[in-house]
Amino acid sequence: MKHKHLVRAALLMMSAAVIGGCKAAGTETAASSETNAQTETADVSDTAYTPVTIQNGDRTVTFTKMPEKVLCANLYAAENMVMLGLGDRVAGRIAPANPAEKPLPELQAEFDKIPQIEKSHENAVALGADLVIGQVSAFKETAWGSYEQLESKGINCLTITGTIVPDETIEDVYTDIENLGKIFKAEDRAQALIDDIRSQIGEVTEAVSSVQKEERPRVFVLDTFKGNEIYTTSKGLESNLIELAGGINCTRNMDEARWFNTSVETLVEADPDWIIINDYGAQTVEEKKEFLDSNPALSEVTAVKNKNYLVIPLVEVMQDVRAASACRTFAETFHPECFR
Repeated sequence: MKHKHLVRAALLMMSAAVIGGCKAAGTETAASSETNAQTETADVSDTAYTPVTIQNGDRTVTFTKMPEKVLCANLYAAENMVMLGLGDRVAGRIAPANPAEKPLPELQAEFDKIPQIEKSHENAVALGADLVIGQVSAFKETAWGSYEQLESKGINCLTITGTIVPDETIEDVYTDIENLGKIFKAEDRAQALIDDIRSQIGEVTEAVSSVQKEERPRVFVLDTFKGNEIYTTSKGLESNLIELAGGINCTRNMDEARWFNTSVETLVEADPDWIIINDYGAQTVEEKKEFLDSNPALSEVTAVKNKNYLVIPLVEVMQDVRAASACRTFAETFHPECFR
């Protein structure tokens, strides 16, 4: 996976210490500006902090002081923080659930400084967190604690927007970054990161804009399988990125839920040109390919016959900055002629 644009964004967003020995035109100037910006953010006292109110789904979250100990309940929440130069305010991050769930290489040094915390309400409290950022599923009694549990202990809760809207798009990624900019008084950095991602998405959509609808490949997402059942996507960010990249999600709006179980017969009827295999969890990519290749019912499916499989780490199509590079990967796979 190529992340050259995200590397550029990281250089702009992060401090000279995070940048390390990287050399690029204008890097020193950007690093110097970022260091100053971080200092300004750190120097905002409680008395000088202008309260911020965020509409977070059905909840209204108010910040009367800048959070100092943030617990990131998902990898992408931590990546957004680090990309904005706010890594020093992340007190803990969730321990990765599988090998595919790892930060971008250029962020690894900063991530190594952040303690990994096992998921539990007790651990969130023991950490001394004053803000938890995560998917809606993070805020359960069986996870980090419900909103009520956390807020009763003075811990604010910020839910990733894409997990509380009916049909997540790239715009929801921008909303999360914008909200962090407001909360941490880093609006300029947030806007710069949004502009960078928006520019990358724009380059992709422009490149595939001349592709007619009948030329757009039909794409099926294989998330996991069990027996004759396949777990796939009906809507949400991955579906949105497929569409932005000039593809058609075969199972778009096939179910009210964002993710749903369907049968092998659905895949046969869809007859996709490409199958995207999400890489995560206990089920390996090899097992998923074997499932496709060994099932006689799938032998005549176009994507299976041509071995048109595109493997994507699930974290690439979740709620953070990686969405731009994932979108480009999709487009370069579906329409390589548009990028020559």
